Amino acid sequence: MWQKSKPYLLLLPATGTIVLLFFGGLFDGLLKSMGYFPAIGEVGFSFDAYTDLWNSSSFWSSLGLTFRVAFLSSIISGLLGGVLAISLFMLHNSGKNKGAGLWHRVFQLPLTIPHLVGAYVIVLLFMQSGLFSKLFASMGLIDTISDFPVLVNDPFGWGIILTYAWKEAPFVSLMVYPVLMRIHGSWRDASRVFGANNRQFIREIALPVMMPSWTIAVFIVFVFTFSAFEVPFLLGVTYPNMLSVHSYQLYTSGTLADRPEALAINLVLSGLTVILGLIVYYFSKRWNVLKGWQ
Repeated sequence: MWQKSKPYLLLLPATGTIVLLFFGGLFDGLLKSMGYFPAIGEVGFSFDAYTDLWNSSSFWSSLGLTFRVAFLSSIISGLLGGVLAISLFMLHNSGKNKGAGLWHRVFQLPLTIPHLVGAYVIVLLFMQSGLFSKLFASMGLIDTISDFPVLVNDPFGWGIILTYAWKEAPFVSLMVYPVLMRIHGSWRDASRVFGANNRQFIREIALPVMMPSWTIAVFIVFVFTFSAFEVPFLLGVTYPNMLSVHSYQLYTSGTLADRPEALAINLVLSGLTVILGLIVYYFSKRWNVLKGWQ
């Protein structure tokens, strides 16, 4: 019995510390967001912070921007990552294993780049005085660099979307590619016997197999982008800003009386993430059962 429980006992100090800090911080934030904040003389409980959020136009603007950026970033990175994974899989099936392995490592390179560095690369490439604007001006496609569209520090959030799209596409590919490699070679041979071309093989076999893992990968990107801070803080605008930046500004720039509202934003972010996670988990499990891919 000792041998079976020994690994868990050895992990208990680290696990206990992480659980204590995480749930302790979450509980403390919940108390303060509900009005229990002895530092400012508030020892009662109320939902004033959540009521203020509900009536705040800046909160709804930030929420809309956050959903838009997270949705577009996850969908674009998901499409790019899915195309990369299928391309690598088809290249591997063609017998060019060495080439597939080389391209797989090349596509994983963005994973080694920190998000702040990735955001800086987007600034250098897509700002109005960046590389692409100067290139387009030299080619005569635009008159001056000021005619280049504003894609960095723009209200729509294109700079943030571009950063997460190219940064997270290799992650999606990394999640999907091993699943595609589970497809037996005999399935491809059988599809050829029945006259299926590459497009039909991808549509009828590869896509149904990869969709559960693809859905989970896209959701992970969505959740990460939904609550991310550093890239929106660097590439966003003053107003509207994403919820994480809005919460940070309330927590650091405002008074102590603004902190319950900032913590309430963080609790809303956590609650929405949990709800979306449960929804995706339900559909992914149902998809696995329906497809029979366990």
